[in-house]
Amino acid sequence: MDLNGLFVRNMKKWRKNRGISQKTLAERCKAAHTYIRQIESGSRTPSFAFIVKLAGALDIDAYLLFYDETAAKGKNPSHMEHLEAIKSEILAQVASGIDTVIDEAQK
Repeated sequence: MDLNGLFVRNMKKWRKNRGISQKTLAERCKAAHTYIRQIESGSRTPSFAFIVKLAGALDIDAYLLFYDETAAKGKNPSHMEHLEAIKSEILAQVASGIDTVIDEAQK
């Protein structure tokens, strides 16, 4: 499963486990409920900053939105390797976002 698919699956799982509707989650994130619906359908990909907001609204650590329980329970990759891979992907996305902001600011 790709990282975005894993994120969407975990977002829905945590939202439902917390008994929170899409509308309530959107209110907690100060976003439109249609945006939450689009994220959960996979038609929109949130920014890293918004992912952090989502995690806060769900009262979880942000890494849990990318945690793959099935891979962690399997033989390969190990739990720590999996978390390191998630960390690397998140850092790459953050770096890319920062580069974009810097490029826009220099224009």
